Amino acid sequence: MADSANIVDLILAKPFESVPYEEKQQGRSTPKIDLVQKIGKNNRSFQLSWYDKVSWLTGSAVTNKMYCWPCLLMKPSHGCVVWSKVGFGDLSNFDRAYKRHEKSNEHVSACARLSCMGRIRVEHAINEGARIQVAKHNETVKQNRAFLNRLIDVTSLLGRQELSFRGHDESSESSNKGNYREFTETLAKYDSILSTQFESSTVFSGMSHTIQNDLISALAATISDQIRDEIQDAPFFGWQADETTDISCRAQLSVIVRYVDSAGKIQERFIGFFDVSGGGARDAQSVFEILNENMQGYNFKDKLVAQTYDGAAVMASDLNGLQAKVKAIAPSAIGHLFWSLQAVQGCPETLLLDGIFTSRIVSTVANNYDGLLQTFENIIADTTMDDDTLDCAKGFVRKLEDFEFVFMLYTYEQIFSETDVVFDIAQQRAMDVLYCKKRIESLLAFVKEKRSEGAFQAVYAKTADLTSDPRDEPMRKRRLTQLQDPQERYRNLYMAILDNILEQIPRRFSNLKSMLFLELANPEKFDDMRQVFPEEAFQSVLKSYGHHFDSGRLMSEIQVLYSDQDLQGNRRKLCDYLVFLKDMELNSAMPQLYKLFSLVATIGATSAGVERSFSCLKRLKSYTRNTMGQGRLSSLALLAIERTLVKSLEKTPSWYNRVTDHFLEKELGTSLSGRMRKTMVRKNMETPKLHSTEASVGEPDWDDLTAVSAPNIHVLPESPLPKY
Repeated sequence: MADSANIVDLILAKPFESVPYEEKQQGRSTPKIDLVQKIGKNNRSFQLSWYDKVSWLTGSAVTNKMYCWPCLLMKPSHGCVVWSKVGFGDLSNFDRAYKRHEKSNEHVSACARLSCMGRIRVEHAINEGARIQVAKHNETVKQNRAFLNRLIDVTSLLGRQELSFRGHDESSESSNKGNYREFTETLAKYDSILSTQFESSTVFSGMSHTIQNDLISALAATISDQIRDEIQDAPFFGWQADETTDISCRAQLSVIVRYVDSAGKIQERFIGFFDVSGGGARDAQSVFEILNENMQGYNFKDKLVAQTYDGAAVMASDLNGLQAKVKAIAPSAIGHLFWSLQAVQGCPETLLLDGIFTSRIVSTVANNYDGLLQTFENIIADTTMDDDTLDCAKGFVRKLEDFEFVFMLYTYEQIFSETDVVFDIAQQRAMDVLYCKKRIESLLAFVKEKRSEGAFQAVYAKTADLTSDPRDEPMRKRRLTQLQDPQERYRNLYMAILDNILEQIPRRFSNLKSMLFLELANPEKFDDMRQVFPEEAFQSVLKSYGHHFDSGRLMSEIQVLYSDQDLQGNRRKLCDYLVFLKDMELNSAMPQLYKLFSLVATIGATSAGVERSFSCLKRLKSYTRNTMGQGRLSSLALLAIERTLVKSLEKTPSWYNRVTDHFLEKELGTSLSGRMRKTMVRKNMETPKLHSTEASVGEPDWDDLTAVSAPNIHVLPESPLPKY
């Protein structure tokens, strides 16, 4: 601004609001005023000391009048004309006049507004249009978020119930627009927010396939965040991996994590499906890269203590290689295997039941062979059957009358009759490692017994009775591979199958000795262990996981548990002990014992969790939904499998905000129209933010996306935001 000598005159001539902000930073002027008045017999003149006496006083050397500095600048809408425009010059009444002015509402308001100058931009504070626009924008944000919350609810419902989203024809004239559109349109009949948005929206109706995918992905990301947070609070976790083929013949790798949560409950959570159909994608290196890439956020290098595979996700020869690769970067990740014979499949040159290979199917077909054959023959004889049914029945009859098929059927049936019993017992008594070891040894002895000429002859003779002995076929009708003696060929096949099983079982259960520590948490042996402390089992846990424990404290806490009947109670399950220790806050008093029990609970004994994910996969990716993308498939499976977790999160106050945050983070599309549309959606989901250069000390940073209303004074957005 100009020199302080004539600052008052310039303000009188030029409105203060038009003065640049930088020039407004200068203070009041205190010039000497040539003002002398005769009062009675004496003259009274203006005194410079009055500036110190009255902090708001200023004057003009041109008009020789006194003014109020705040009123001069702020220009009250009414009153204070003398002190803000005309000027005060009555020296005889100065004392009474300035005291009366100090108490006026106009003066107090002017002082307050002047005090705020510099902290809140004046053009914003006095611009009513700016305040109105911000208020309207925030109201738009409130409405848009309320609308998005309803779309989140619909998406969550369809995902949890495993229902399809899209329809074949989603046009306005269609009678079936798909579940997503039909649900939202039905709700709109009773919900004003949905109906208003559908009627007035020109940009964002939330019905496009892209928006549906983004909502599904945002929900899945929120669930994954919750699982990740729970694992961060858990002392350990383990993962389970298994592979299956979906309806479109894509190999899907399912990954499950197992851990003890902060409430002391054992959890098995689904991570996702990963496509391993590519060439070489099922070898040890490829599966390792998939696991390493997708599990980085779970801190598995420090917390992973168990890795379990069924052996089918990679070739059996590569299984140890995969475990070694994981263990190289996660030293505590001891390799374990499920109590099953799912991957012990005999010779690779043979396929049983066209690749459908489970002990239940083998047992059912073997035990009902005659009935199945008769049923299919009756169907063929029925002239009312359609062509497709007849073709299927003929195919089954040909298979049931095929010597090789029936031979393989009864070869495996005699093995599975024993393995099913062994593994069922082993699953029930997984913590009794010594007992399980004995059962595995007895199984090996059984298989060795079956690897004999007498056992082979029994299977061969039974097969020949049910079908026809291939040795009776003329040489000219035999296939090139069957030119050798048929019985000798099947003898070699039979022995190769049993040799394969005898090789794989010891390999799959070679780590049983390293799992002796499981017995430390076996309630059935607490009485015995009180008499003789299980030193071998204790050393087992120290050898594999010793860096996680304080060995001296762990031994003391275990001995206290074995000797204290009150601590043991009548609990007979590990999960009951974990909850009891947590509820009684004994996890703090006996932290090493709680950590040991958590470790034992983290090591899964069965593949039930992975098998459940396969059931969900079959329901999600069906014949009518076989073109679903990999990301959408994995996200929908997560919503369906973890529906209990989803419903619990929906009750939390932050649920919608967490999902919305992920929704707003989705990548923009490649097309110009898609980018423009998504940009407008994002802007109208967020409230304006106060820039750091304009923020004052003590003012809030309006960075919370949950905010839906503006303060009395707010900044303008950088550009006008369209309402959609």
